[in-house]
Amino acid sequence: MRARLLIIVLGLLALTGCSAVGGATSSGEPAANKADATFSLRMIPHHRQTIDISKVALERSKDQFVLDVAEKITTIEAGEIEQMSTYLRSWNIPIPGDDAEATHKMAGMMTAKDVEGLKAAQGKQFDDLFLAALSRHLRSGVDMAKDAQAQGVHVGSKALAGKIIVSQTEVIDQIAAKKKA
Repeated sequence: MRARLLIIVLGLLALTGCSAVGGATSSGEPAANKADATFSLRMIPHHRQTIDISKVALERSKDQFVLDVAEKITTIEAGEIEQMSTYLRSWNIPIPGDDAEATHKMAGMMTAKDVEGLKAAQGKQFDDLFLAALSRHLRSGVDMAKDAQAQGVHVGSKALAGKIIVSQTEVIDQIAAKKKA
């Protein structure tokens, strides 16, 4: 999946003959670069997986904390997927599909075996597995967002990355506090 995303981005950059995606802003700054495009291309499948496992939590869990986290993350990340999809369309880059097999192979993603193990769990075991998996998953999202902030140039994409860092770190901290309680 990673190689496919890189090929798409590099191909688009070669077609435009520059290192920027989507031309330039009115100030002459590049509208986006490879880091901005890669961020959206990787974060969309990452968010989709978060939403998928959160939907399982909403169906299975009886723990109010788990339900609240799953509901919150599903709502936030659905909106962020739309925002990143808008950026990709404006840069004439195809939005990643729902290729679960390729998605499981991306860095920071749960494997198919991890997801099946989560789906097979029940009760407190499910809640504990969900929170641990979600925490690891969100940590990888924070890392991707930090890379986008450091290497990207697109104002909106960098702002979204900052928002993701704050919101996902907040959830990670809440999960850690819950485990200590």
